[in-house]
Amino acid sequence: MTSLPDSPQSATEELNQPVQALGDCVLRGTTVAGGFATGSARCSRQDLDAVPVRRIPSTGAEAELNRFHGALDRARAGIEAQLEGGVLEQATSRTCVLETHNALLSDSVFLSDVESLILGEQFALESAVAKVVLDFDRIFRIVQSEALQERAVDLRDVGLRVLRALSQGEEGQYNPVQALDLTGCILVAPELTIVDLLASGGSRPRGIVTSAGSVADRATLLARSLGIPTLVGVPGLLEAVEDGDALLLDASEGIVHVRPAPEILKQFQEAEEGASHQAPSFCAMDSVRTLDGTRIRLAASGGSLPEVERARALGFSAFGLFRTEVLFLLEKELPGLDTLTEHYRAILREAGSIPVSLRLLDVTSTLAPTWMNFPAEANPALGLAGVRFLLENGSVLRRQLAAVLCAAAEHPAQVEILIPLVVDCGELRAVKEALLEERYELRRNGVPHCSDLAVGVIIETPAAVIGVSDLAQEASSIVIAVDSLQQYLLATDRDHASLAACLERLHPYLLRAVADLQDAALEAGTPFAIWGPSLANEESLGLLLGLGLTRLVIPPADMERVVAIIRSCDLESQRLATQGASFQSTSPNLVPPPLDAC
Repeated sequence: MTSLPDSPQSATEELNQPVQALGDCVLRGTTVAGGFATGSARCSRQDLDAVPVRRIPSTGAEAELNRFHGALDRARAGIEAQLEGGVLEQATSRTCVLETHNALLSDSVFLSDVESLILGEQFALESAVAKVVLDFDRIFRIVQSEALQERAVDLRDVGLRVLRALSQGEEGQYNPVQALDLTGCILVAPELTIVDLLASGGSRPRGIVTSAGSVADRATLLARSLGIPTLVGVPGLLEAVEDGDALLLDASEGIVHVRPAPEILKQFQEAEEGASHQAPSFCAMDSVRTLDGTRIRLAASGGSLPEVERARALGFSAFGLFRTEVLFLLEKELPGLDTLTEHYRAILREAGSIPVSLRLLDVTSTLAPTWMNFPAEANPALGLAGVRFLLENGSVLRRQLAAVLCAAAEHPAQVEILIPLVVDCGELRAVKEALLEERYELRRNGVPHCSDLAVGVIIETPAAVIGVSDLAQEASSIVIAVDSLQQYLLATDRDHASLAACLERLHPYLLRAVADLQDAALEAGTPFAIWGPSLANEESLGLLLGLGLTRLVIPPADMERVVAIIRSCDLESQRLATQGASFQSTSPNLVPPPLDAC
């Protein structure tokens, strides 16, 4: 197959390989969202760590407290404006943090600690906020808890919100952390923050490059969902780039050109303009063919209205997986039936006449709003996650089922719900029973609703692989979450830095499991598809195509790359490669014994 740029799963050792310099300086990083962009650098080097300690006269404490509360009010108003301005529809399940930011702005510990430094030690407001946030940051990052580490990130973002709110209301005052206007620029920063994306006066950068960060950071996930070309983990970035430098970002290739030669810049600008005109016609299809003519069907995935709109514009014939967490994560209580129903109606309305599959709420104790009152869990991935949470909290499940039933009443195509993290048929039947009861209640009350809502399952657990023959008999469809399944199959945390290499490639046993799932679905006559970030990786997608998979669920942002991989794939050669890969070990520690020892 034609060599293509690495996906977000690129091996870390490749990042620092030398690159032929096309301009003054070329740097390499890890791709979060592909695409290319040109523009001037907008450097965001200011951070809480750089805020100096400044003290005030004791007589100035009251004025500092007034400044503090004024900044808090402006920060809260900014969050409300972002929600009302459509941020809700652009968020995803991993990036819905505005509710958390709002809560932290009223957190009694945060407020009292800042006020104590102002009153007791005569700290200036900027210095007090920075010290409190950094003290919490150090404590939370030491603790081996993903939830507390995420809280540290949230608190740092809130500190930036407060300090940037000062610049909105205090013209001419000293402020070490200024808000950024990112319109038409490429953002260059140590790491990306939610504040940089959402608190910039509605402006949006043409591209993003950071010296740190990972593909799993919530801010980078938001950037990806917004379709912004993004590169993270770029060594030497902050030393090489000055504010205003011309940049050429080729995120698909994983490189950024700093101060490129004029002829190179012109060439890429022309290519960028051409791509913007050609994208709709290039992608206006619901399937694509391999080199030997095999048809591969494509369905869309996402968790926001803009992604549904983009999928429809690109010609997807189905929305194969819509993540429904956003509304639950932003509300301060269980969303009302009317609120949920209108939200789902908007999604289905935007989808037009294509089938839509809605994944039921999928949260864990580390990714849940405060109103859910999740108990602390030693191992959240093995606790109340996915369908387990829904069955434990029947009111949440039934509210969501009723809303989907009502919203789907007028949709001209099939609407389906997908059950996350299914283990066996007992869980599938329990959800079906709840669905039947909600349908009965709606009919009894004369409420229009969908009478033929389909119920599919998402395969993520080894138990579901073993019991797939039973599940295939009772589910309307099967979606294989390939990356989640590999994580559970190998008992490997994909966010663990030391274990990341284990998941860079599809394990031979994962390939065998997918083959078994496909066989069971075909035997039962149940539609099946595969979904996950690995589909944007050339090697991984090639191996999966070699298994005979013909239905893919992908985010609209990945369509161009996935189509290019499929079109360059010779299935006959790929089948042989997949057959060989299915019996290889990916671990360097597993060496087969010599033949004479067998």
